[in-house]
Amino acid sequence: MRGWRIGRIFGIEITVDPSWFIIVGLTVYIFGFLEFPRELNPRAMRPRADWFSVSLGILTSLLLFGSVLLHELSHSWMAIQRGIPVKRITLFIFGGVAQISKEPDRPFSEFLIAIMGPLMSVALAAIFGAAWLWLQILNSTDTLGVSLTPLILVTNIIFQVNGTLALFNLAPGFPLDGGRVLRAALWGFSHNIKRATLWASRLGQLIALLLIGSAVVVYFAGYGIGGIWNAMIGLFLWNAATDGYRQTLIIESLRGVTVRQLMTTNIESISPDLSIAEFIDFHLLHRRDQTFVVSDGFAFQGIIGVQQVRGIPREEWTRQRVRDVMISAQKIQPIDPGETAANALNHLSTSDSDELVVIEASQVIGFIGQSELARYLKLKTA
Repeated sequence: MRGWRIGRIFGIEITVDPSWFIIVGLTVYIFGFLEFPRELNPRAMRPRADWFSVSLGILTSLLLFGSVLLHELSHSWMAIQRGIPVKRITLFIFGGVAQISKEPDRPFSEFLIAIMGPLMSVALAAIFGAAWLWLQILNSTDTLGVSLTPLILVTNIIFQVNGTLALFNLAPGFPLDGGRVLRAALWGFSHNIKRATLWASRLGQLIALLLIGSAVVVYFAGYGIGGIWNAMIGLFLWNAATDGYRQTLIIESLRGVTVRQLMTTNIESISPDLSIAEFIDFHLLHRRDQTFVVSDGFAFQGIIGVQQVRGIPREEWTRQRVRDVMISAQKIQPIDPGETAANALNHLSTSDSDELVVIEASQVIGFIGQSELARYLKLKTA
């Protein structure tokens, strides 16, 4: 899941998916144009939004997604503590997701990473709940001489949302946090991650069906499409549970083979002084799906493939050289041929390249990418 980068925290890239703007706009509308005008003007027959209520709506929306971001950051922080890199966190319509580079290799690591999110949400609920109570006391005694109703409304909403977020995520269905905690327990008990994931995923699908069923009940109860959000979350959770189990099966299948067994050793070297036009005409067009090694005849300089030349205007092909657009050797994150294919898949999921460079004794000996992994899985299935 990709989006627009908005910053970095703990070295983790923070991005927003286009769907995030839909839910932000919806929350600003609900709070700024409906909820706050009604609560701030209880005696008005038709309360209208103004700059103040809209500003409160924007503040509330930002605090809501700030809470979601802290929830995901807590997962990511613990993953980093357990030696698992995290590339990015993406905010989207259903909240947020942390892109962890690989699945935990031990049940206890899985448990710690999973439980940190709900614990953060509980802590935020406690903080905003305490602030809400304190502001109510101050407002009832008129200690400050000004109305604290706007702040009371905002803190109450953030308190309730974080409490709800913690409870929902603790539901024992994979891939929710509670489902991951359950999987960790089953994994530790059975010593079989595939079986543990299957059971936790089935519970996740059951929760998804309950959410979809509640939306149907709400519809036939005469509330129209009031339960559509439950249905959308249910469908998302169903797909996530199914994909999560399938991903576990794939990773476990790839643990039994090494990069050396699956990599392609069909390597072609080109000169860094070659023009882009010559590279495309004499090399790339004949082997479109290949990554090429760039070498000056003595040392490895970098790699180049379709991705590096795709955005270059045609009129620049004769002027620019391979060295101008290649990925230099210093920026490449190679993989060792002795690593498992599962680790290669994890590296690919966080890499901007279609293939990984396999290096042994400072020499490029091959490449491994999605095509090699897919071919192996297809043959294994057959």
